[in-house]
Amino acid sequence: MSTMKASPQDTSPATSALSLSHPLHSVQFYQEDRSLIEELTRLVGSALINGDAALIVATKLHRDAIASELAARDFNIARASAAGRYVALDAADTLSRFMVDKLPVAGRFNEVVGHLITKAKSALKVPEPHIVIFGEMVALLCAEGNYEGALRLEELWNALADKHSFSLRCAYPMSGFQHDAEGEFFSKICGAHSAVAPVAPQGIVLSDDEQLRTVAKLQQQLEVLEHEKALRASEQRFRLLVEAAEDYAIFTLDADGRVSSWNIGAQRIKGYGPSEIIGQHFSRFYPEDDVRAGKPQRELQDAMRDGRVEDEGWRLRKDGSRFWANVIITALRGEQGQLLGFSKVTRDFTERMQAEQALRDSKEKLQESEKSLRELSLHLLRTQDEERRRIGRDLHDSLGQYLTALKIRLDAFRSAAARKQAPPDIAELSECSELANDAIKEVRTISYLMYPPMLDEMGLKSAIPWYLEGFTQRSGIKTAFDAPPEVPRLAPEVELALFRVLQESLTNVHRHSGSPTARVRLSAMDKSVVLEISDQGKGTAPRSFNSAAPGSQRALGVGLRGMNERILQIGGVLELSSGENGTTVAVTIPLNEALPAPEHSPQSS
Repeated sequence: MSTMKASPQDTSPATSALSLSHPLHSVQFYQEDRSLIEELTRLVGSALINGDAALIVATKLHRDAIASELAARDFNIARASAAGRYVALDAADTLSRFMVDKLPVAGRFNEVVGHLITKAKSALKVPEPHIVIFGEMVALLCAEGNYEGALRLEELWNALADKHSFSLRCAYPMSGFQHDAEGEFFSKICGAHSAVAPVAPQGIVLSDDEQLRTVAKLQQQLEVLEHEKALRASEQRFRLLVEAAEDYAIFTLDADGRVSSWNIGAQRIKGYGPSEIIGQHFSRFYPEDDVRAGKPQRELQDAMRDGRVEDEGWRLRKDGSRFWANVIITALRGEQGQLLGFSKVTRDFTERMQAEQALRDSKEKLQESEKSLRELSLHLLRTQDEERRRIGRDLHDSLGQYLTALKIRLDAFRSAAARKQAPPDIAELSECSELANDAIKEVRTISYLMYPPMLDEMGLKSAIPWYLEGFTQRSGIKTAFDAPPEVPRLAPEVELALFRVLQESLTNVHRHSGSPTARVRLSAMDKSVVLEISDQGKGTAPRSFNSAAPGSQRALGVGLRGMNERILQIGGVLELSSGENGTTVAVTIPLNEALPAPEHSPQSS
């Protein structure tokens, strides 16, 4: 009859650095049933040889296999069972006695398992009875995917060990730990035990060094599982991040440029659903001119050559509308450098592009305004200089001549008086009076041309005929004036502005048009006051200038721009129509802007 010698290696599990919480609670991970049965036979056989008790809670397959191996080694299982030193129970049946809602209940577990341990120890009848337990109930829970229940049962075993002295061996098949999903559970299982028991196949007893290498291999496998789990979790987070990005169209292309993935941002920006676009060539996002020019394929080639390419330009949505896109295409390569495809990130920059264009347009308008302001300032200075020259010429040619002749006459009278000659006769004095009167008229004319007092005293309707009469005398251009009786007196600043427009317009008629006539019309209609100055001279090609339109300031000319600015200040609009049949300047001012403010009568006390 063969026997098994008890040894430290047989009676205690191999110590592992994975956990030190419960020194009598070890776990065994096995690849095949044969290695498990060999180890358990040695463990149980050593306990029986030492006079200890053995409690086996396992599947029928494993119970029968252990009993068969013990019998083959001449152990009398029947006698040990009768003595209460060998107890074999079904794992599933024992589990059912304390499981509720897939979780073990502590009270029931302690009652069922604690009773079995107490009964086995009482059969030994020694001062310090020892019992070896093999439990396969946790493996059954693990096989069902009930990891929470398995871990809870391990905790209950550890709590029971605080009340009862026993050596517990649990076992798990390694086939249950092949995926990263089980990696965390594998780590927790190791942490719930005091040691990991390495086992060699075919029942070969391992040396201490071999046991350590086996434990190290298990630890490496755990690290691999944890690494794979972390990697997949990272990939999942990145995928969720990409899929949830709404401001960026992030998608991938295969090596031929066909769409292979599509995120929600791409759907929002480009309008295609995944089923509509995946498998289609990305050139459909480009305008037809870019496709004909080969731009899509050229960008892929640039990304292959340089690793990435960035571009901005127009792209097309599903509905055919265009948007300004910032695009980055990156070549994706494998470990050997082979091209796997491309990643493409697109962002809608239409609003930014429009803002930049608006800023450029504003700068251009500001530059035009500054140029126009400089031209107006220069025109003002030139106008002032011309007006001063005209006044100086008028003073010299007319008023100066009158005063010179008057002075000559008066000097002659003084000389005659000094020589005590005869005093001047009535005719000579009358001539001097006429010269003085002409000088006074000339002063009045020049003064009126600068600012006619009649404009304040009689209003615009009276000042215009007076000015036209003088204009005809000076220029030889015949004029006509039409003003219906219903035209009211206007606010002083409005009448002055209209009078200045009349002066500038007639000056242009005299200098540039060559027209023999000029017609002026002042009317009040449609809640507006309208002043029109027209001629029949040479105009430009038929065109109309609106002072509110962009660029009209330049088209109006410097003098008319000055008039336009003056009219804008009083809420009016100046329009210029010029053609082959002449030119018309029209000023329109709303009546509510043109009428004078009502006078406030003093309140009675």
